[in-house]
Amino acid sequence: MVQVLIHGGDSIGDEPFVNITSPTCHEHGRPDELKLHMNSEVSTLLRLVGPVTITTFFEFLPGFLSIILAGNMDSPHAPQYVNAATFSIMLLTLMSTAVGLGLASALDTLCAQAYGAKRLDRIGEYVQTGVIVLSVNLLLVFATSWYAEEILTMLGQDADVARLSASFSRWMLPGIPFLYAYELTRKALQAQNILTPLVIIAVIGNAVNIGADYGLAYHTSLGFDAFEAVVVHWWISSWNFTAACSHLGVFLRLGIPGMLMNAMEMWGFETLTILSGLLPDTIVAVAAHSVLVNVNLLVYTIFSGLSVAANIRVGNCLGAGLPKTARLARTIALRVTFALAATFAVFLYGFSGVIPRLFLSAGGSADLASKVMAIWSPLTVVVGLNCVSQGIFRGAGKQKSAAITNAVAYYAMGIPVGAYLAFQCDLGVEGLWFGAGIGDALAMVTLVLLMKYCWTWEKLADQAKQNANL
Repeated sequence: MVQVLIHGGDSIGDEPFVNITSPTCHEHGRPDELKLHMNSEVSTLLRLVGPVTITTFFEFLPGFLSIILAGNMDSPHAPQYVNAATFSIMLLTLMSTAVGLGLASALDTLCAQAYGAKRLDRIGEYVQTGVIVLSVNLLLVFATSWYAEEILTMLGQDADVARLSASFSRWMLPGIPFLYAYELTRKALQAQNILTPLVIIAVIGNAVNIGADYGLAYHTSLGFDAFEAVVVHWWISSWNFTAACSHLGVFLRLGIPGMLMNAMEMWGFETLTILSGLLPDTIVAVAAHSVLVNVNLLVYTIFSGLSVAANIRVGNCLGAGLPKTARLARTIALRVTFALAATFAVFLYGFSGVIPRLFLSAGGSADLASKVMAIWSPLTVVVGLNCVSQGIFRGAGKQKSAAITNAVAYYAMGIPVGAYLAFQCDLGVEGLWFGAGIGDALAMVTLVLLMKYCWTWEKLADQAKQNANL
């Protein structure tokens, strides 16, 4: 596996998880063939979704569990530990995840299309290009983490919390290169439909993380510092530096818009968090907002799995020169997403009075969260379709138009409308989330219309071939 990942090869292996040359990825003709292909495509998509969703869920888990463990430490400073861990992970998300992993999204396009074009040698070179780009980004991450105390103090946070956040952030620094290495490896393997090892790695990694966090924090003198001291991934590669550098142009052409597409959405939610802290009765507002964020993150994990699966299928088929099948994969992905999101919407509405009380005891915060969840639940359909549409755009190499769409939808519409409703119309948290829903709806409708009326799938397939042969 390492040989294929780093050096590539001349052809696709004998038994890939989803065979790109199977009937699923041949162009269809007669109506009976179309029905057969649709059924086959649904099966293929669902086979991809399961492992990808499990992997994504376990990737979200370590930071969440670290906050829970910090909050349950037998210490009078436990609330400060929770706040410090939360702010530190927020900084990590803003700089390391939004920027670094956003840049790495170029691999979502390049590796998937190279696999479809049977250019495995390109996959290894693209990964090495990613190492170069993310190594430069590490300078930004290191600077942000090292000066976390000064940054948080400048933003008006409590001095003790800022100091603890800086300690947390600095302890996490040694793990960031391994996080990037894992993500680059994950994207390369997923593009080749190699998913089972990633599930195993994610499960084992979380088991080690939980054991190490608990053991070091509760049974050694490290205490709070132990949460950041655990490094669980190992990675090594051989280099073809000249080939890696030759792909910098196409990597950045896709990676920078991919980073902006990713960051616009993440930074938008962090902006809502900051705004919720400015509302009257701040404690109730922030607590209710936090519940809604956590519930939506859990649901979003499923949509992320569908998004990656759609990314893989569309990219593979475009790279293989099969535009009709790529378009079919797009259609099936959106239909499956709509059905699943509608189910989630009904569930969240039906249990809107129960779910918040799993996070909060009865009181104003739980009541407010229940009210907002009932109003927000239908918009789950919009969130799901928007998430999967962005995966399709990555598979097709259309990150730039998606980034522009997100910028306009969230920052020219969603956040301003949410702020107006929250503060000028006195709707509070309900207003913030309704504004976010408007932003998601505008982004989703725009992306779907672009796919329907502005894409020529044959041209996308030609561009994929060019990318694989650059």
